[in-house]
Amino acid sequence: MFTDYAGALAFIHDLPRITKTADHTNLLKVLAALNHPEQHGHYIHVTGTNGKGSTTNMIASILQQSGLTVGMFTSPFINRFNERIQIDRTPISDDELLNLAQQVAGIYTELRAQDSDFVLKEFEFVTAMGFAAFAQHNVDVAVIEVGIGGTHDATTVIKPDVAVITNVALDHTRILGHTIGAIATEKAGIITPGSSTVTADLVADALGPVRKQAAAVESPLATLGDAFAVSGVHYRNGGTVFKYQDGDGSMAGLWVPMAGDYQAHNAAVAVRAAKTYARLQSWPVTALEIKRGLKAAVVPARMEVISTDPTVVLDGAHNPDGMRNALGAVKLFGGAGDVVIIAGILHDKDLDTMMGQLAKTDWPVVYVPVPDNPRAASIDEYKAVEEDAMVAASWQDALATILAGDASRTVVIMGSLYLVSDVRQTLLGTK
Repeated sequence: MFTDYAGALAFIHDLPRITKTADHTNLLKVLAALNHPEQHGHYIHVTGTNGKGSTTNMIASILQQSGLTVGMFTSPFINRFNERIQIDRTPISDDELLNLAQQVAGIYTELRAQDSDFVLKEFEFVTAMGFAAFAQHNVDVAVIEVGIGGTHDATTVIKPDVAVITNVALDHTRILGHTIGAIATEKAGIITPGSSTVTADLVADALGPVRKQAAAVESPLATLGDAFAVSGVHYRNGGTVFKYQDGDGSMAGLWVPMAGDYQAHNAAVAVRAAKTYARLQSWPVTALEIKRGLKAAVVPARMEVISTDPTVVLDGAHNPDGMRNALGAVKLFGGAGDVVIIAGILHDKDLDTMMGQLAKTDWPVVYVPVPDNPRAASIDEYKAVEEDAMVAASWQDALATILAGDASRTVVIMGSLYLVSDVRQTLLGTK
């Protein structure tokens, strides 16, 4: 066992990421010993290939502005582990994290003493901590971001009031499937009897399985472009302005502190999800509260400007769909000669495709290894894809060289969230 915060994190990180069983049997045994906190309270469940973190934050922020006490469970963290479990969008304290970890670890140790084959994955352990925290704080609602996929994710032990699917694209194909339809089927697993469903404007191959699952469990389905819409999207003051419209009317001048048309779409999904939950609970949410909630929904490393002199922007675009959206947003910061990109990608992602996307832009790109990660693409791997690729030994070296040459250019550091997390912690002094 452990007695301090560092020991708690070490214990958690020593747990396996993958086990032989894909069901929730072991997690449910731990939750039973905690008196099943996941069976109490209300939940909004969020999945999607990209945008689920931003959407989760925006939903939580809107409902918090309306006067509810809101739990939030997200991953990965950007600055500190505590970010994964939040109350009213404030990470739990080190002391609370330690207490929760000790509580769950005590149960885990007892179960292993009874059965030496009993194993809990790292994500399952943290999921149990999250549910315990939300029960102890007696939150009005918890917004839960899926880890990977849907059906087989540890978070699907809940029965949500609202199921949210931000988008579906190819990612984690070895786990979720190699087609859009297969991945959509997995993600649609969060749609359960008694839930209402809100989705982005899904491609046809994704919408089919989602419609099928929603119909099978009689879940009302609201889709962007059908039940609600976005218009008038434009860039302003480092963020995105848009107009939202549904059957209740329209709200103009909504602003989110993240750049890119796709963030307006994420925000629209968040607005509809928050309104859907509020209506189910007969809880009033005003246009002003929605506006304030979106404005307050600052999400680290999502087209985040962390410095203006020089201008440094961070974005965790870690798959082709995310890269496509991010590069569209980068255009807002200037054309050729105005921007330079530092990119770091994991080798088990679609390296060829993402480097191809970057190669088609007008901006110079410098590739760097993702620090302290065994899955990081090496300089040799970058060169194998693009022989003439510009590379640097580290993001620090790349940034120093760029600024020494022309400090007036905007530097966009993008790719793996592990990379942008390291950059953010280092440059903002939060490591």
